[in-house]
Amino acid sequence: MRLLITRPQDDALKLAQQVSAQGHDCVMAPVIYIVARDVVLPSPENIQGLAFTSANGVRALSQQLGPNAADWLRLPAYTVGPQTQQAALAAGFGGAQQAAGDVESLADLIASRQPADADKPILHIAGSHLAGNLQALLAAHHISVEKAVLYEAVAATAFEAPVATALQQATIDGVVIYSQRSARIFIDLFNALKAPAGKKPVAFCLAPAIAQLMQAADFETRIAAAADEPAMLALLQENA
Repeated sequence: MRLLITRPQDDALKLAQQVSAQGHDCVMAPVIYIVARDVVLPSPENIQGLAFTSANGVRALSQQLGPNAADWLRLPAYTVGPQTQQAALAAGFGGAQQAAGDVESLADLIASRQPADADKPILHIAGSHLAGNLQALLAAHHISVEKAVLYEAVAATAFEAPVATALQQATIDGVVIYSQRSARIFIDLFNALKAPAGKKPVAFCLAPAIAQLMQAADFETRIAAAADEPAMLALLQENA
């Protein structure tokens, strides 16, 4: 298959290598661009743990650790899912623990490990666009959260010319989509092409909620068995 990879650039490169190894032809078309923000962080001694809701957050924090990096890396680290955990482990957060792929399970994980009514907050390393409200979820467990927005997740405003042409000519067999926001952006950009009626690429979706958005826009969908990269790779292999 000829597949369009819509993930941000760093993630797209890694995924494209794995997908190409399966024999697919990959076209990279990030619909979200990650732009780092320079933020003054609290001292690590003043927080009780870290919450990561994306691998981009792990990378953004890693770039700002500075001379007290060891103190940051010793903190308990909680990640929303497997991709984020892998990024955290690679960055040196050796005890990073993984939730089930959503903010609700991340809140439950933190609540099961961290004390309630502590005098130090959990630091949520976040982007400018958030899915779910970790602060509210943890407030129900009497755990305070401080948010550090370390990057902007900027939506693409158009496809690059070769990608637009391939979509207009229906030479893309499938599009790989990992988030609801990516789905919405892709749909808007695709509709703006005013492509002639005909074959649309099949949407390979990481979760049912993503598939619902694509189905509403008249895309045929396939859904990974779990919200992680191995399941997505297995899905693509099954549909090769």
